[in-house]
Amino acid sequence: MRNMSAFRRIVLSLTGLVLVALIAYAAYWQYMAGVLRDQLVPWAQARATEGYLVRWDNADIGGFPGTFRFDFTNLSFGTLRPLPVAVNAAAASVWAMPWNLKHWTFAAPDGARLVEPSGTAGFDVRRLDGAVDVGGVDGAALDVTALDLAGIGLAQGIRVNDAEAHIELPPAPPQSHTDTALALALQVSQTTLPIAVPGFGNTLSGFSFAAQIKGALPPGPFAQALGRWRDDGGTIELQSLRLRWGSLLLDASGTLALDGTLQPEGALTAMITGQDAAVDVAVMTGTLKPDQAGAAKAVLGLLAKPNAEGQKAITLPLTMQNRQVFLGPAKIAEIPPIPWN
Repeated sequence: MRNMSAFRRIVLSLTGLVLVALIAYAAYWQYMAGVLRDQLVPWAQARATEGYLVRWDNADIGGFPGTFRFDFTNLSFGTLRPLPVAVNAAAASVWAMPWNLKHWTFAAPDGARLVEPSGTAGFDVRRLDGAVDVGGVDGAALDVTALDLAGIGLAQGIRVNDAEAHIELPPAPPQSHTDTALALALQVSQTTLPIAVPGFGNTLSGFSFAAQIKGALPPGPFAQALGRWRDDGGTIELQSLRLRWGSLLLDASGTLALDGTLQPEGALTAMITGQDAAVDVAVMTGTLKPDQAGAAKAVLGLLAKPNAEGQKAITLPLTMQNRQVFLGPAKIAEIPPIPWN
């Protein structure tokens, strides 16, 4: 009986400790939920001074006991620097575990719209998910997954099965043109184009790239800021780019910049398989005259060597200048002008 009484006292003591801990945790949760709710508007105002515009119609906080979760209606996010983008979602949730308020997960299960700030081009997305890490010694990191993208505006007719992006922001703004303002990696799955190109079809079976934007984009109207960024030596370091379109496979890396009219220019190194098909497309689009195609194929054929898969591949300079694209000595495309204003 004495042992049983001691056991009961132990059980009652442990039960009391658990109840005290639960009450303390509930009080902590309620306190922190109030702090987070009160800090939400000041946080958005602080981001506005940094060039990030965050707005919403309503925000409720919940998630007890496992998370702190904000449920937003009509949430929007927009910025011009360092990468112009605007995101709008009719409903979105953002949450974090109570023991790690530097890692936030978000979801827009009913879809969202991703556009460049003027709304000229963008995508409607069936679902958007991701996570953001803030406050680390290495800066901030953002991971985003988008499902079923449908192009709007200038992107009308383009459809993408899914896309994944990873973005890193340094802890401090770049001080020179050699400092990184933003690192971006993007991987896109099967993409359907609005029209089919003979010899290639209308499906990109794969597209990915990793790049770093070097140099700070200064304040002011966007076109003027781009001009100052260019004049200060700003560049985009393209670490890798891979495109698979029909029989064409392109792997490239190099440096991109803006010319005097704010149009893209660059010097890349490209390894290409299926180069004959690329020449045929250049003829069909009028970039090359039919009597120039044979010479272009002959030149490229002389430079081709078997790659690791035994396919003929060429490694050539890929240059962009005066809105024209050259693969080695052959002009293969023209770039439409980009209206920045």
